[in-house]
Amino acid sequence: MTAIGTLVLALARLLPEEERERIGLYLGESVNNPDIVPAVPDAPAGGKPDWDYVWSALLDAAAHAHRITELLESERAYFDFTHLIRLSVDLRTQINEAYGLMCEAGNLDGLVPRAGDNLDELRTASGLRRAEIVDAELAPMRPDPSPDASIWSVDFDQHGGFVAATTPQNDDVAPWKFWGMAATPASAAHTLEWCFLDAPPSVVFDPPVCPQPCARTGPDADRSQEGPSVPELLARRGSVYQQHLTAVRVAREALRNRAGDLEAYLAERAAELNASDPQLLGNHKVLDAIGSAENNDHSGVADTVMWVPTELVVGTDHRVWGDFGGFRDEVPFEIATGLLSTDDLDAFTDELFSHPIALKRSPGWAGPVYRVGSNGNHRIHAARILGFPWLAAKVEVDATAPSWSMLGLISDDPGDDKELQRPLQRRIQERAGLVAGLLRREVIDGELTDANDPTLRCRRLPAAWLLRGAQHATAVNAVYESRYPGALTRLGIPIAAGTDPAAWSRWLTTS
Repeated sequence: MTAIGTLVLALARLLPEEERERIGLYLGESVNNPDIVPAVPDAPAGGKPDWDYVWSALLDAAAHAHRITELLESERAYFDFTHLIRLSVDLRTQINEAYGLMCEAGNLDGLVPRAGDNLDELRTASGLRRAEIVDAELAPMRPDPSPDASIWSVDFDQHGGFVAATTPQNDDVAPWKFWGMAATPASAAHTLEWCFLDAPPSVVFDPPVCPQPCARTGPDADRSQEGPSVPELLARRGSVYQQHLTAVRVAREALRNRAGDLEAYLAERAAELNASDPQLLGNHKVLDAIGSAENNDHSGVADTVMWVPTELVVGTDHRVWGDFGGFRDEVPFEIATGLLSTDDLDAFTDELFSHPIALKRSPGWAGPVYRVGSNGNHRIHAARILGFPWLAAKVEVDATAPSWSMLGLISDDPGDDKELQRPLQRRIQERAGLVAGLLRREVIDGELTDANDPTLRCRRLPAAWLLRGAQHATAVNAVYESRYPGALTRLGIPIAAGTDPAAWSRWLTTS
């Protein structure tokens, strides 16, 4: 600011409020009055937009619209200007939306806007370019399905919602229908392919799709009403349902044998479970897919309902089986007493799964594992304690992004106060060293670019947790090996190196 401007501001504080307001109005009007200040010359034909001017102009315009609202809402305005106030509020909202679009367009690589485009035309052009970027970044990760791969037919709409269906397999374990959201059709296909990482499906689109702008997924993309429900899953019966009933019947007999000391029996079962198969993950969110801070359009998600092997649920919000820290501790006992007193196992099953258990699926090269989602902790614990082998559940899978900066990977790790206190640059270098080792050992396939700001671009990723810090990656590796014996060896990872943080770091950072 010039010396004169600084002086004006200093003296303005000495003026009465009414005079300051008049001067403010005058100065505000003069900035945009072509009779006082010469208009900014038009950009030359065929030139690029002056984004700095566009952004500044819209910010100023929004401030003026807000000022109009303030002036007309003042008690001194005397009259009722409700209609004009609404118009000014709407105008400011529209200007802010335009500003957001201009920020998006001005920072979008490869977008060449045309002079004179209106907002709708620019929004379409920006959306198409964003879609091109998403699809191009996902292309290297597309798998090559086997000839006998399952075929999924996807109905994708312009809002980003999709429904995917397949012909039910002979076994009734696999899901038969998904609903979800994704930025583009290719992103929807990637979401399904990531879900079935151990056996990628063949994906077709029905009806066929053509290039369309990147979907701004929102309420219009919600197609959950077209998806299956847990009651529908239970009504299908099948072999898994019969296995469940058999296990429930065995559990009921065991409860009847200990009906006089039921609480003690459940405590014994929980203790046995904690000794033989404890929950080993310090934070089960290390199982989650890793998003991209560089491109938020990589956010495909799909939901389904399916039978899930109970032992594959390796993380809940309560790490000690049967111990909920005083939060509804009685629920497993209530489930057990309900089973003890019933002769209708179908009704018991309907009640057990009436409010859907929500699970998050974490795909891996040998098969998936799961963690609890928004609901179901107590029933998962009860199922493990009582020996139920299957859970009828609502399952969600988030697609992984195809590329990450090292800062993005570090930021996505669960919080650790001790880790956060370490120098950031050192943490970035250490993660880059681990990722480089994964590439060198051919555990993953891709490339690590830009030594100053290392970014991993993946072509093959056997599991998202492999990209996490040594402590988190090895904790999940150990659990995964317990569920899929031989999985680490199959990937070329020595057991000793894959399950110990220090050994993992050494193995990946030395030849």
